[in-house]
Amino acid sequence: MLAFNLRNGIAVLLCALPLVFFAQKTNPPAGKPTAANKPAAPALPPATAPYAVRDTAIAKLFDKPSDIQWVKIFKGRLDDASVVDIALGFDGQSCRGYMAYAKSRIRFRLEGYFDTLSGFQLEERDLARGLTGYLTGTYRNRRLTAEWTNFDRTLGSRIEAEELGPGQSITVNCSDNKWSSRYITRYNNARCDMVLVRSHNGALDGFLWVEADNKTYRLKGDIVHDGNYEIEALLPNGKVAGLLQGNLKPGQNTDCNWIGSGEKRTFKFTLKEHFLSGCYEYADYATSYDALYPRTPCSGCNTWLDQQVTNWVNRCKTTLTEKKAALTPANRSAQRASAWAEVACWTENIFSGYFSFSETWDPRIDGVSYNFDLRTGKPITFNELFNKGFDAKDWLADYAKRESPKLPAFAIDPQYREWLTKEGFPLFTLRRDGLEISTLFHPSYGRQALLVPYGNLKPYMRKDNPVADLVK
Repeated sequence: MLAFNLRNGIAVLLCALPLVFFAQKTNPPAGKPTAANKPAAPALPPATAPYAVRDTAIAKLFDKPSDIQWVKIFKGRLDDASVVDIALGFDGQSCRGYMAYAKSRIRFRLEGYFDTLSGFQLEERDLARGLTGYLTGTYRNRRLTAEWTNFDRTLGSRIEAEELGPGQSITVNCSDNKWSSRYITRYNNARCDMVLVRSHNGALDGFLWVEADNKTYRLKGDIVHDGNYEIEALLPNGKVAGLLQGNLKPGQNTDCNWIGSGEKRTFKFTLKEHFLSGCYEYADYATSYDALYPRTPCSGCNTWLDQQVTNWVNRCKTTLTEKKAALTPANRSAQRASAWAEVACWTENIFSGYFSFSETWDPRIDGVSYNFDLRTGKPITFNELFNKGFDAKDWLADYAKRESPKLPAFAIDPQYREWLTKEGFPLFTLRRDGLEISTLFHPSYGRQALLVPYGNLKPYMRKDNPVADLVK
């Protein structure tokens, strides 16, 4: 088990998919907010008695606490990962308060302009009064949505938080609203499977296997708060084969409409399996790291996945401790890392995918693949797949040399070609239609993969291999 508190709740998750690689994005919209150049917010109607400020920390931020018209408390997440607590007070002219990371308890002071109708603009300062960033956003229906940027606007993140009522206390975890679902149906008198993984900020990833098409489509899209989703179904070359639209609620069936190439289809999917994701996050003044990963009903699988997260978090802690970044505005949130998982195949017997690990202090994104036999809960290796004496590693390397020049960007992008030739295809996953060999995830090129049909490998495979039912 993990040394930290893993929440039962991918993917790669960890499905990051992926996905923005770091917890903060770069180059956010410009427009520096300040309190000085904004008009005063419209005053609220006179109260019959002074507002009762129960939060003494907020009261101390105002020269005249008796002028405070309201105090609002929020709880939410930064980029749908790091949990934050926000407390704001307003005296009719200025808004002041604090934002604190729930785990590290590191706190920043906020001050600026707040209008419940037109929005708010707040400066963020550390406890030494150094300007560390800005919050710009809106307040609607007791929900705060904001864009956080650092002091020079080279980093940015999204904040979403819910207002708490008097005396209300809620638990917010980075795993909330992240899940993996597998759906099944029939189409053209043949089988059809869809796997969807919801990760950070409503991102949806997965795949759609349509037996009648003899194809597996990669899926990439988004889902919004009301459950409406729009997903691209991608061919192996990255081109869009169709657009999927519908509405779904976690853990329920869904009807899915396909529009593409002048053809309309309707898939009536029945939920086959559903589980919440595991998530770990930590953030303080200068650092942040988070991991999103599958928490399956398979205990053996979870043990292996937990260990990957534990090892990665420990590496992050060690590196960040050695760096010891000074707590200055220039270093605000400068060291960041993210881990996410992808699901490549999910059947009654097989669960496979990728785990990627990205850090700002290392230009290379590391990663591993996983292939589980759900009947045993154990990883599947080449030893379980192939006959003794068959050198699968060399055979697959030769296959990659022959097939990789056929990839679309190989001939037109010298840098892509150089990277692919140098890095190769070190990872593999088992899919319905073959064994997939893959590169590590690249910041510009993403994950590049080649599919080896099982028919090509059948002469070398053990008769009792774990995917015998998929080998034709």
